[in-house]
Amino acid sequence: MTHWWRLFLGFLLCVPLLLSAQIFSWKNPNFPNDSIPADSIISAKMEKDFFTRDTLDFIRLKNKILIDEAVLVKNDRKKILGDLNAKGSFVRGISFGNNQGSSVQSAMDMQITGKLSQDVSVIASISDHNLPIQADGYTQSLEEFDRIFVQLNIKKKNILRAGHLDLVDDKSYFTKFQRRSLGLQFQTEMGEENKTLLNISAGIARSEFHRIRFQGIEGNQGPYRLTGKNGENFITIISGSEQVFIDGILMKRGENLDYTINYNTGEITFTSFRPIFRQNFITISYNYTNRNYNRYLFTADIEHRRNQFQSGIKWFYETDNKSAPLALHLSPEDKKTLAQAGNNTELMYSDSAEITEYDVNKILYKRVFIGNDFYYEHSNDDSETLYQVAFTHFGEGKGDYNLAQTLSNGRVFVFVGANAGAYRAVRKLPAPQSTQILAYHAQYHWNKGKIGTDIVYSAYDANLFSSKDAEQNSGYATRVFGNHQWEKHRWKATTAFEYQRISSRFRILDRINSVEFARDFNLAQEFNQKTQNRLIFHFMNTWNTQSFANYQLNFLHEDGGYKGLKNDIDFRWKKEKSQTTGKISFLNTQSEIEKTEFLRAHITQHFHTQWGHSSVGASMEKNMRKYIHNNTFDPSSFGWKELFVQHKIGDSVRTKLLAKAYFRDNDSIRENQLINLHKIIGTQIESHLIRNKNTTLNALLHYRKFFDQHETQVVPQQDYLIGNLLYHQQLWKGGMRLQAFYELGNGQEAQREFQYLRVADGKGIYKWTDYNGDGIQQLDEFEIAEYADLAQYIRIYTNAIQYLPSNKNKTQFSLFLNPATLFNSENKFLKRFQLNLSLNSQNAYFKNNRFWVMNPFEKNKEQILKNQTLLAALQFHTNEISGWNGVYRFTDNNHILNANFSQEARASKTHLLTIGYWFHKDFRIDWENTATQITNASEVLSNRNFLLHNIETKPKLTYKLSSAFQSELSGSWKHRNRKNGQERLKTLDITGTLQWESKKASLRASFSWIKNDFTGNSFSLVGNQMLDGLKTGVNKVWTVFFQHPINSFIMLNMNYEGRNSGEKTIHIGSMQLKASF
Repeated sequence: MTHWWRLFLGFLLCVPLLLSAQIFSWKNPNFPNDSIPADSIISAKMEKDFFTRDTLDFIRLKNKILIDEAVLVKNDRKKILGDLNAKGSFVRGISFGNNQGSSVQSAMDMQITGKLSQDVSVIASISDHNLPIQADGYTQSLEEFDRIFVQLNIKKKNILRAGHLDLVDDKSYFTKFQRRSLGLQFQTEMGEENKTLLNISAGIARSEFHRIRFQGIEGNQGPYRLTGKNGENFITIISGSEQVFIDGILMKRGENLDYTINYNTGEITFTSFRPIFRQNFITISYNYTNRNYNRYLFTADIEHRRNQFQSGIKWFYETDNKSAPLALHLSPEDKKTLAQAGNNTELMYSDSAEITEYDVNKILYKRVFIGNDFYYEHSNDDSETLYQVAFTHFGEGKGDYNLAQTLSNGRVFVFVGANAGAYRAVRKLPAPQSTQILAYHAQYHWNKGKIGTDIVYSAYDANLFSSKDAEQNSGYATRVFGNHQWEKHRWKATTAFEYQRISSRFRILDRINSVEFARDFNLAQEFNQKTQNRLIFHFMNTWNTQSFANYQLNFLHEDGGYKGLKNDIDFRWKKEKSQTTGKISFLNTQSEIEKTEFLRAHITQHFHTQWGHSSVGASMEKNMRKYIHNNTFDPSSFGWKELFVQHKIGDSVRTKLLAKAYFRDNDSIRENQLINLHKIIGTQIESHLIRNKNTTLNALLHYRKFFDQHETQVVPQQDYLIGNLLYHQQLWKGGMRLQAFYELGNGQEAQREFQYLRVADGKGIYKWTDYNGDGIQQLDEFEIAEYADLAQYIRIYTNAIQYLPSNKNKTQFSLFLNPATLFNSENKFLKRFQLNLSLNSQNAYFKNNRFWVMNPFEKNKEQILKNQTLLAALQFHTNEISGWNGVYRFTDNNHILNANFSQEARASKTHLLTIGYWFHKDFRIDWENTATQITNASEVLSNRNFLLHNIETKPKLTYKLSSAFQSELSGSWKHRNRKNGQERLKTLDITGTLQWESKKASLRASFSWIKNDFTGNSFSLVGNQMLDGLKTGVNKVWTVFFQHPINSFIMLNMNYEGRNSGEKTIHIGSMQLKASF
């Protein structure tokens, strides 16, 4: 965040302080006719120093301020802020200790709306977080999460925006773009009848736009990986920037809609509401983070409208500052490499090895020489010359290294020979780039039509370090278009034409044509850097506003010999209770390499009856691509035919039932012939069976069965079933509430690898203990930290490239029972009971030859992911007569993690019984009993294989000394036994707690005396887990927490923790201020 943004942020932060300011009215007797205003606002906290610069620049005075005849008056919020409304929170905190360094936490969320004056209104949203990244998530970088947006509306026609901007131009033809920047934007409208519109912006763009297109995998819902424009496999997507199209139709994000996306890993998964087929073509555009260079973005748009004529000029300028790289380090040799590469990306690689000192937190290598050549070998020998090396994936047989399977904390690569591996010890050098677009457009309208033109110039420099290939930077595009309309009685006709020319060097920002343009013309991509000439003729006819017939002719010519002629017809004929719709498209192309013919057709007949809506139809595609030089078909040639029948009950708002059956033939090239590869029988059912106040029942099912015709046998691994069931029920006036969701599907699971990353003290989740004493971090030496001063690491997933095909199921279930309400009973004893039951289960199984796994509790060796939690609780509450109460809770957790070339399974079962009794309102006793079984099994990490049986009993006395003071005394006896080892633990824990609470403050202090009697190796992962991070013998643990509201919206929290295990006493302190307004 730049300096001026910090000043701007500081100004906004003063708003809460003004809310609690005090106004002093004063009169100086020495200046009876003083013209200075009589009221001044002075901060309420007069004893505190406020500095905006380094305190060394100031001279401290004994008397901070002089006030003559000071009279304290009441704070008038409306007088200070006018019509502004502010809400949000502001947090600042610090933690420190004698076993850790100090760390600072901050967070802010603020929303401001209202009027600054009669002509100026403001909308502002500000958030700033420097909290650590997801504790066990997939985030690939440590960054501050901040967002600032301020908008001023001035006199209705002027808008000034500052902060994070979403810049979108989707109305232009050649200059469509979507960007996010941090900067300023100004919009204004001038004139009344003849209007001039101005829109300008300037800012810093820290994201890159990219679009990918791929064909769906039959029955594979994902996740599918998104990549960068230079082939980067590991990118972070800007939240909300994506647009997802399937066969040209825009999808919606959401678990109950079409897809979900993990922005941190750049992976998209389609829900069971949107099945993925092989014939689906998926296009996704998105912005992803770019930390290579500071990138500046300037846009300007001026448009003038006068009567029937309008024209405008657009300017777009996006450039990297090659002198100011961000997270990128370029050596003089790297810059020289880029200067010599020109626009050739294949030459933009450099040696990635850098000499470094030994660091236990890094994976390091040494050089091993073979004659005059050398390779890199993993080493932890601090007496060697060590290198930190980055490896780039090139594909199998294109590299010299492979990823090794080791227990090291990080990815280790091993040399396997020249061109025998998939990785190279080089890094890709991203070149700074610059794009500039200047466009002019004009249109003239008359009653029955319009005519217009677009003229665009582009300048794109793919490598600002190099002057080579500069002649390739400039390009242009032009377009002329028009239409005219005729009407007679109920018939309306429109003719339209368009001609466009795009030079080979023209730079397209996002896209020009429809999402399906490349597929429509059998092109590799929308624009292949070849000069394009395109002519379009369109004839549209409409009758009675309900029936229509349209014809469109497209001719496309590319330099290099490509010519494509495409004919499209679409129509609808509607009668009272029937409707016929259809689309037919035929493409014929020829180039120097191949000839193609692409026929597509879809015709549907709809019937409306008293029993609902019925449809029958047929669809087909046949795309034949033949090479000219040898008269053979391209293997990508294909064909398919589909017949379907469908019935729907319900209206356009509420579908009670949709049933569809279809028969499909898939054809493919075999031995230079298009033959029938397999037949498919499919069934689709979608139903909202019940939807009322107390009951909801929805179901979705899609089943496809494949019959292989080439081998004359059924291929079960291609069959699949996908669907979901949603059921909500409320009965007996809420005495029973049930919610259930079940989902069945197919997809793929990533073969993930994770590593532990060192972060600031107190900001981590995990700790590292060198159990084997070799000074090297191994994966089996990391575990969750019991205390904040030990939490120095987080776990991040290093994105994997390979995926395993899988069958998946997901179950969510919850049941609530209130027996008294259920049986409509006034029995006071029955009213004291409540029952809760919940299940959350998510499973994935290696697909093999199975096409579904329905049972969420199934256990087999093919399972690669499991997250399952079962909870059952029975509660017995107190009443005004009896002080008895109790809780029984059973918890069953099962987890399977497939990562780092191995599988680890963890399961725990816990029985908890708590009984309590109130002797009177100030004195009660509780007795808590717990029995737990913990099982952990790892395929590779042997020290993580254990079976623990834990038993604990804990009585507790609670006495309320007064309305403000409360005391607690508890004693706990624990017995922990490792069934597959020698470790045994007996623990006696005596804890006393004192709590004081008033209207303005609260204080809680506790002290625990813990004696551990341990048998076995305490300096081990299992021993540490059994001891809860403490030591054998006597341990002392104490905490103090203090909370005090400074005023109506500022809260002070102070926390102190200490512990002693017979050696060094550990002290940890933290303080936090939170302002809520």
